[in-house]
Amino acid sequence: MYFSDNYRICINFMISVLTEDNRLIAVLWRVLSPFQGQANMHIFEDYCGGSIDQFRNNILYPLFPNLRTTVSRLAVSPKSKDYGLRIFGYLHPAVTDEYIFAIASDDNSEFWLSLDESPQNLQRLVYVGETGDEWTAPGEYWKFASQISKPILLVKDMKYFFEAILKQNKGMDHLEIAWCLNRYNSSFAVISSEFLSVYEDESSLQMGDIDHIPQTEASYDRFLEPFAKSTKPTGDMVKLDPRDQIYKITMMDESYLKDLFVECHYKPSYLLETNIGRYEGVNLIYFSSVYPNDYTRQTHDLTEHMCFYKQEPSFQESQGFEPYLFEVKEPDLQKNIAGVASSWQRVFDVKPFDVASKQNAAAINACKKAGNIVMTRNDVLPIVTAFLKALHSKEPTRGFSLLRVLNIVRREDNAVGSRYLVELELVGPQGQKVLVSRYVYAPQMKMDQNAQTDPFICSPNEFSWNPSATVHVIVAVKNQARWIIQFIREMEKIYRVTGDKHFNVIIIDYSSSDVDINERLKKAKLPSYQYRKMEGNFQRSGGLQAGIDLVEDEHSILFLCDLHLYYPVNIINYIRKHTIEGKMVYAPVVMRLDCGASPRDPTGFWETAGYGLMGIYKSDMVRIGGMNTKEFKEKWGGEDWELLDRVLGNGLEVERLHLRNFLHHFHTRHGMWVSSGAEKR
Repeated sequence: MYFSDNYRICINFMISVLTEDNRLIAVLWRVLSPFQGQANMHIFEDYCGGSIDQFRNNILYPLFPNLRTTVSRLAVSPKSKDYGLRIFGYLHPAVTDEYIFAIASDDNSEFWLSLDESPQNLQRLVYVGETGDEWTAPGEYWKFASQISKPILLVKDMKYFFEAILKQNKGMDHLEIAWCLNRYNSSFAVISSEFLSVYEDESSLQMGDIDHIPQTEASYDRFLEPFAKSTKPTGDMVKLDPRDQIYKITMMDESYLKDLFVECHYKPSYLLETNIGRYEGVNLIYFSSVYPNDYTRQTHDLTEHMCFYKQEPSFQESQGFEPYLFEVKEPDLQKNIAGVASSWQRVFDVKPFDVASKQNAAAINACKKAGNIVMTRNDVLPIVTAFLKALHSKEPTRGFSLLRVLNIVRREDNAVGSRYLVELELVGPQGQKVLVSRYVYAPQMKMDQNAQTDPFICSPNEFSWNPSATVHVIVAVKNQARWIIQFIREMEKIYRVTGDKHFNVIIIDYSSSDVDINERLKKAKLPSYQYRKMEGNFQRSGGLQAGIDLVEDEHSILFLCDLHLYYPVNIINYIRKHTIEGKMVYAPVVMRLDCGASPRDPTGFWETAGYGLMGIYKSDMVRIGGMNTKEFKEKWGGEDWELLDRVLGNGLEVERLHLRNFLHHFHTRHGMWVSSGAEKR
């Protein structure tokens, strides 16, 4: 159908004056506009499996679908099973700008976009899973790292070929493709009919007519190709995250940041200054939240089931995710043989569903696959904006601009205000990259102002971290040769990769007879170490205290730990920034690996009840009385909870975060120290 320029102007004017009737606008747009408001959809029924690879490997894909029809928006839920969908056509952006795309589905899905109208220039922007086991709730765009794209520049009055693929196995089925402008205050919205047009009008074609079907990098006829072996992809947590390499970035000269913020009184409402009952501390712990998503949630674990979603107040198990879908009543331009609209053409809308940002301490303890609470972009925008304005107000830093937000950690306190660790990568006038990593405080009274007003942030009194503090990693051992050697290898790995000279390894040895630990330490490539031999039966509390006693500098950090651990290379840096002298200790949550799991493919659960791994300044350890070597002399198990009680009772905060790639290897008690009379909780 051909439209003159005057006629097109007339149509656009009619649409503009009818803004109060969105339904009428949609009708006008789809009936009169050359964009047509539709996309092609090919349906492949009776295809088992949940992965896109299984879908593509079917001999009939992509040329011979069961049904060819159209769909009016990129959100479908046919309520069927064992099928695959291929949706393709053109996108028509309304404005020239950078767009971010997102995808959600059950089961696997992909969204591809061309740089222009040619199907030959496709690139995969976002996807949900590759094994067939991954899925998301409707509108849940933040479950996997692969679901949200980088910004893509699109130009108004151009059209862009796109392709979306869904493979559904069993259970609830849905697919949503959403987009938003690259703005901090933008939210994702499903791509609707006014931005769509078909690739080809197939209404008059027979099913045997296949020459028009686009063959692309995403979907082409593989009939003559040999079968390729598939490899299992790794989980999101082991993929590189900007936080993993923060230690490589040079910190900005501290003199540039002097008096960056006014100093303010800082005393959280949850601080205690009195003794508490035995083992009560574990019930008083708060979890901090992070941004951006660090993917500590066990999304790819089949045993997760619905645990994570059950913690969300609006979720009703009896109804599942059905209430999250809002059916859209748009006129269908195509009907089936019977003249009735098919369920394949049913479209819906969905609100963005960021369940990870709604978790709390109770949910994390109940669902040990959950990982860290994740803030949304809008949660951190005001703080980052206010931080940058303060930074640019200082003469030495005006030439620096924001390169990326590396890490934000928030400890929320609804009573008085929230504390933030803000870590930003900046780039200077000569292209030099620097790191700013500081704690700031946002008093509650200032957080309720008009959304257009930047929040007031200040420097919490005596609350800053020391980038050069020495960290002493302390472990007590007896007759665990293979694990002792592996522990030393882990420490060597950290030193080899980071080159950090400000950490010290302390091993307290209860007369091990299966390895000469001191000799191993002499040969090890470590910045420094200390070794002490003890007599008698193994004592964890006594051994750790012996290591503590070897540390002379009270302004250095003790990290109390165990064997059987896999350490991320940035752990020393993490310990420093989350351990504040006189104010806060750091108790990172470790993941216990399942039997058969490994650091390359980590599955397991987060040990939210364990506090045996703790970073604390020597001065604070002395103040609270050290390890309890009297009650926990011939046994261990409970000594971590008892220590936690005294930490809290002395007015110290406990920073509690799940630490990426901090793993406890699976092992049995075979060869452990149980035979010595020790007990394990």
